[in-house]
Amino acid sequence: MKKILLIAVVAVFTLNNVQAQLPNGSVAPDFTLTDLDGTSHNLYSLLDNGYTVFIDFSAIWCPPCWGYHTSGALEDLYMNHGPAGMPNVNANTTDDVMVFFIEGDGGSLAELQGGGNSQGDWITGTPYPILPTYSGSNPAQVTQDYQIGYWPTVYQICPDRIVSECGQAASPYSLVSACPAPASNDNDARTFDYAGETLTCEGDLVPEIMIQNYGLVNLTSLSVDVLVNGNVISTTPWTGNLATYATDNITLPALTGLASNDAVSINTSYPNGVMDADPSNNPAASFNVQTAIQNTHVDVTVQIVTDAYGSETTWDITDANGAVVLSGGPYSNLGAAGTTTETPVSGTLNAQICHTFTIYDSYGDGIDAGYGVGSFTVTDGNGTVLSSGGQFSDVDGAAFKTGDATVGINDIISNISIYPNPVKDVLTIEGNYTSIEVLDILGNLVLSSKATKNINVSSLADGVYMLNIKTENGIAAKKITIAK
Repeated sequence: MKKILLIAVVAVFTLNNVQAQLPNGSVAPDFTLTDLDGTSHNLYSLLDNGYTVFIDFSAIWCPPCWGYHTSGALEDLYMNHGPAGMPNVNANTTDDVMVFFIEGDGGSLAELQGGGNSQGDWITGTPYPILPTYSGSNPAQVTQDYQIGYWPTVYQICPDRIVSECGQAASPYSLVSACPAPASNDNDARTFDYAGETLTCEGDLVPEIMIQNYGLVNLTSLSVDVLVNGNVISTTPWTGNLATYATDNITLPALTGLASNDAVSINTSYPNGVMDADPSNNPAASFNVQTAIQNTHVDVTVQIVTDAYGSETTWDITDANGAVVLSGGPYSNLGAAGTTTETPVSGTLNAQICHTFTIYDSYGDGIDAGYGVGSFTVTDGNGTVLSSGGQFSDVDGAAFKTGDATVGINDIISNISIYPNPVKDVLTIEGNYTSIEVLDILGNLVLSSKATKNINVSSLADGVYMLNIKTENGIAAKKITIAK
């Protein structure tokens, strides 16, 4: 866990409202959790009763969390606007808000009371419920469900179950007015922005859409049309039984023969067999198709530049059946600010197969969090970049389809000799190649040359570099160290 780093940067994150968490507009995951007094709280029950719920996800060791906790903003919110009859709520409450403090990093009861690594006593003087996640209390899964990547994270959840991150607002009650009006029509379906697959390897994909019942009566039927470039491809009758604000994900018939940039739209209509009372909240969900890179070289090289928390980074390449055919990580953590370039991983994939490269960050804040220099690059044997990047949340990557089998990377590099390594001034390269590129750990081109036996590298600073060795059969990568 990035405790030391987060102490330094979390205030920047929250003050600038960086969105690295559960995306605004998401449906809040339900939970039933027990507070320190033994009282059970169910999120959806509160929302269904018209309450707007504020959740402060904090960690006992986090100074900005402590600062907001002791600011009194949430105390005022709960005491003056919390549920009538709840402990510590004023008699003249507006009765439309609920507040929770979730210690989401597993802090113990003793730490909540101010012991150990804690910033202070989180319990004394806190009027609203505290929901712990230490062993034997509530499941820590709630932290994962809400995709907490930094502390504090304060969420506002409107009665319609939609989440928004509200930051460390000094007057959070003013945000309640931003919640949409409650359901008021009998038959009203709502849809959300498209969040299904848009990338296809061979022109086929299965679209899906999330619907919500925004009506006062249960939603039992709906019609869903899928259009490609304006032409109706399928009409799907959905049936179910959704209470007000309940949601469902509808998987629709597969689309085939798609091309890059084909426009797909999904329309819903006729909730419970009648005209939708409010079509404005169910606009067409639409996206443009992305096709995977085709006919790639069967050889691939994965280059990782880790940040201070390399142990959180792993990656894999899977085939069309989901089997892992190449993988790497976790990597070494650094003891101080900086990066390290990990030895490239090369391999030969099966020909004429769809593959997916996926890179994972177990903490959910990407590979370059902290120092802004981590990166990943996947290159095939022809030098084509199949996937690259740095900042992401928990996963990133791309799909591609290999072409016919060709000469392998190992065959290329076995016919080329590179020495000395480490090198001081002159690097010797023997073998058949056409050109060479030297890249620093950030992927910047720092030197290039046509084929020659001796390359002067004396102008480069000490450090680790990557060689991209181009041949008639493809490109091979090799790591060298310059040490003077």
